[in-house]
Amino acid sequence: MRVPAKVSYGGSHILHRRMTLLSFLRRRVLGKSIPLIKRVVLPTAAVFFLLQIFSNTPTPQPQELSNLILPGEAIDPILKTKPGRIYDVNTKDHHKDVQDIPVAPRPSPVTQDHQTPLPVPPTGPVSSSGSTRNTRDDNDRSSSSNTGGKEEEKKAKPSSSWSMATANITDSHKVRFKGHAITNQTVTLTLMSSSDKVFMSLNKKEIYRNLGDRGLHLVVLNQHTGKVMARQVFDTFSTGVEEEMVEFIEDVRDGRILVFAVLDEASKNLSWRGRNKLKELGSRWADKLGYRDMWALVTRKGGLKMAETYSNVATADTGYEWGGPVFLRTDFDLEEEKGECEWPQNERNDVRRMFCQRYEGYGAMCECDVTNWSDVFFHADDKLHKQLAQTKLYKDLGVVILATERSHYLYKTLKALWEAPGLNRDHVAVYGDSFNREINAVAKLFGVQLVIEKALGNSSKEHIRHKVQRVFRDVVSAKFPSNTVPAGGLPEDTLPPFTCGHILLLEDDIQVSVDIFKFLHAVAPVLERDPMVLGISSFNYYGHRDVANSLTAVYRTDELNPMALLLPARTVHDHMAPSWPVANATSEWYHPLKSALAAVSGRALLYPEVPRARHTGYRGVMIEGGIQYNFFNDHILALTTDYEIPPAEILRLEVSQYEARLLETLKASEAITFDFCKHDLLYKENPLVMFVSYNGSRSSEAAMNYVMECLRTWSLYPEAGWKGVWQFHYHGHWLTIVAVPLSPYSYLKPAEYKVVTAPPTTTTTTSTTPTSSTSPSSSPNPSSAPPAT
Repeated sequence: MRVPAKVSYGGSHILHRRMTLLSFLRRRVLGKSIPLIKRVVLPTAAVFFLLQIFSNTPTPQPQELSNLILPGEAIDPILKTKPGRIYDVNTKDHHKDVQDIPVAPRPSPVTQDHQTPLPVPPTGPVSSSGSTRNTRDDNDRSSSSNTGGKEEEKKAKPSSSWSMATANITDSHKVRFKGHAITNQTVTLTLMSSSDKVFMSLNKKEIYRNLGDRGLHLVVLNQHTGKVMARQVFDTFSTGVEEEMVEFIEDVRDGRILVFAVLDEASKNLSWRGRNKLKELGSRWADKLGYRDMWALVTRKGGLKMAETYSNVATADTGYEWGGPVFLRTDFDLEEEKGECEWPQNERNDVRRMFCQRYEGYGAMCECDVTNWSDVFFHADDKLHKQLAQTKLYKDLGVVILATERSHYLYKTLKALWEAPGLNRDHVAVYGDSFNREINAVAKLFGVQLVIEKALGNSSKEHIRHKVQRVFRDVVSAKFPSNTVPAGGLPEDTLPPFTCGHILLLEDDIQVSVDIFKFLHAVAPVLERDPMVLGISSFNYYGHRDVANSLTAVYRTDELNPMALLLPARTVHDHMAPSWPVANATSEWYHPLKSALAAVSGRALLYPEVPRARHTGYRGVMIEGGIQYNFFNDHILALTTDYEIPPAEILRLEVSQYEARLLETLKASEAITFDFCKHDLLYKENPLVMFVSYNGSRSSEAAMNYVMECLRTWSLYPEAGWKGVWQFHYHGHWLTIVAVPLSPYSYLKPAEYKVVTAPPTTTTTTSTTPTSSTSPSSSPNPSSAPPAT
């Protein structure tokens, strides 16, 4: 019996459908792919394989992301950083295996020019092997934590005495630029900035180290040789020092490599001017630099920033009040071209060329656009110079500069002298403490004689006194008692640079005016006519703009004014050498002159109302930035030679005529008790006089300092008076201030006049008198009045 066709057909139809699907996949899909693989894919792979074999080039390895940065951006390359991991600065054995210490992610204490969290270097000292810290430091830290002495630990200054070698910075952590290739001209700069030291090295050779000078440290490198051309420290913690920093940076030529680093603190008095100058150099953290933050910058002046790092004390987890130490290591290529200026070939330019290849920061002296030596200087009055060169004083006046290791100050002083008509350049000498190559180069640049006087004694006062003693022996042939000469001092086998009858003593941070020699030639005849005049000072403590207005006014003072002092030989021989301090004394060099002025009534020094010299140094043994900025920075200088001091004015400087004119002026003056702090005096030309309480003691200076402060002039203590009298030209008036009861002219005070005293508090108050509607408040006990703040 046959099976129904329907049933047989049904099974065969299902099988047929299955075979058709497999055939479709094999023929339609695989059938077309296999030829494509055979004709395209396999030949392409074979060709690529053969190219790899014949080219014999290894497969490029991807660069580490941590080393890829944009030009001008930097990273802190101490240790490799893994995402989500940071390293505790308080870990005891952080140098052993710092990368294996996982901690919770938190903000990094060191801020870099990228967003990846970075490790913080150790802030405590480590042993020479770099494995553990000092045992004493560990014991102190453990005892502090056990006894709850965390507050004392925070106040302690962190120590970062470990060297750069223990930081374990390898070649794989160098700062690289995108596409930068290492060549024979590539050098590696390593930098450390911390609260107690600054360290720099180039190609593992130390180029700078400082362990104690607070402020912003700057090292200038030659972009062609990599050699150090300048080292400067700007204590921007002090007021006004940033002005010196900005001026120095502007004097550096474009292309030089500038390396900045902070030691201790550098932001307190770094205002917008200094910060903007740093931003011009490429800094992105200059605006954020705060109190005791650490910061470092490597940049090219006139070019791109190379590297920068920053540590904020507010976020640094160091346990101290300073930001954590910061480190940089960066590569840059030295330029192959020599970069010499194309100046005309002559002796002067050859000296300039050699000088400017080694030293930096000297402005126009090293600018390529200034092709001639004479173009470096301002030419004031060549005709006046010829006239002064015919005088007797021109050949008999020598200039001596007392120099320390402040070569840029010395350069500015010599440059100002060279611009003053009447200078005898053959009679200029520099006396230094010890041999300094840059000081020697500056002296050679100007062609002046350099005398090295070995520093003798145990204090700076002794060093300076022995140096001045050597100057007096050499220049004016002074003879000193044997007990005043220290052992090894005043060698007899040396030749003096020159001999003369008058000597002008300058410090290396004194800037002279363009008319200083015209002024000295005009006033010097008084030294011969009046033996009571012991010298002429070109400096005026009260040389501020509001009270120094007359170029022809010259005053006598019976007090010491030793800056920019012209001394005749007779003063040295008769008054100073015989009473010179003994060798081991601690008194200053000018003590004999001060004693001579006080010994005989009527002896005096002369000084101008408008200064012919001013103090410009912000750092030194006896000066710091705050004093310079507050009391000397606003001093003015005479800026012209277009005036004449009448001969009659010179004659009136003799003691008898000076006293007669002073008495006449006081009698003709209107007595006032005007409060200059609260009101401005109207401009007129009538003479005025004020009687101020002052008996000559330090405890009674409050009233005098208050009045001087209101006049916006020198107010640290009374200086440069003549028998208790001070005179100025103020708002057109010839203003005379008489100290009561110190001055013998106190009897001229009107009977109804109330002596001016300082206010009892810092708030300015006035009291009414018959002669004026306003006056400073009076006190029955002037000596008890507090000084003005």
